[in-house]
Amino acid sequence: MNIQPLKLSYEKHKSARVASSLYLAKIFSIAVLCSAIATQSYAANKESDNTPSANKIKPTAIVNIAVAANFKSTLQLLVDHFLSDYRNNNKPNMRIISGSTGALYAQITQGAPFDIFFAADTKRPKQLQKDKLIKNDKLSIYAKGQIALVVNKKSFSNASVKDTCPLLFKGQDIVKQISAHKDQPQVLTLAIANPRTAPYGNAAIQLFESMPEAFADYRIVRGKNILHAQQLLLNGNADIAALSSAQASHPSMVNFLFCPIDQQLYSSIEQSMAIIKQNQRKTVADDIVLAFYQYIKSADAQSIIANQGYINNGIAIQ
Repeated sequence: MNIQPLKLSYEKHKSARVASSLYLAKIFSIAVLCSAIATQSYAANKESDNTPSANKIKPTAIVNIAVAANFKSTLQLLVDHFLSDYRNNNKPNMRIISGSTGALYAQITQGAPFDIFFAADTKRPKQLQKDKLIKNDKLSIYAKGQIALVVNKKSFSNASVKDTCPLLFKGQDIVKQISAHKDQPQVLTLAIANPRTAPYGNAAIQLFESMPEAFADYRIVRGKNILHAQQLLLNGNADIAALSSAQASHPSMVNFLFCPIDQQLYSSIEQSMAIIKQNQRKTVADDIVLAFYQYIKSADAQSIIANQGYINNGIAIQ
């Protein structure tokens, strides 16, 4: 009897069984690996769900903030404080774009992709609300501004003028008293922000109109916004400037004297913020915008605003 074919058949079946076992082992290994990955992913997602909502924000979220020039440095402090609650890899990108209130308003009406508008008045945000460009009527006064006449300390020969400055600017002859202390009172150039687009410039004009004789000898030069007016003073192109009291905190102004103006001499500068409608804004960015809007009205934010020279407010506009 010839048994060789049976032996070959047995060997073939044995090889097939081994190959099948190896294949099944490989499939089992892949299944175990997939299970491990799935378990790890589930654990990561579970951990993510347990983190504070602020830390869930994707780092690609972008928020564009339009701000009146006078409030730019204060807003940067507020943004830094707001972002301190986020993990480094989850911080949203909050872009600050500054300019005069009027110029920013015009850009918004033309479709500029701003998410929040920090104006230096209530007039423009109210107009945006009227034009239905404000989301859910999110419109609030976040601060009240003050104007001050600012001069270089080197312009005075009398060192005691710093102590009498607040008193000088409550009377009708404020500018003449400043000029009396200047070494060269004949140089009378006064820089202001453009009153057509900048509320602080408009307040300065009201001041001039309330006491025309005091300002009669001054040549008025207008900057594009209040930061430009400040730059004119820093560059020596103006001897005095009507600025925001908050600008006294700028490092570049350490050698300048800020003399606050009696607030009865000009209309109140109520500064309002608004959330702008943006149909293309992603949900994650929308959440950040609302969170930042609410943060500005918090006690912590209002304290920062007050420390920068503003009269804090944080109330909704009726």
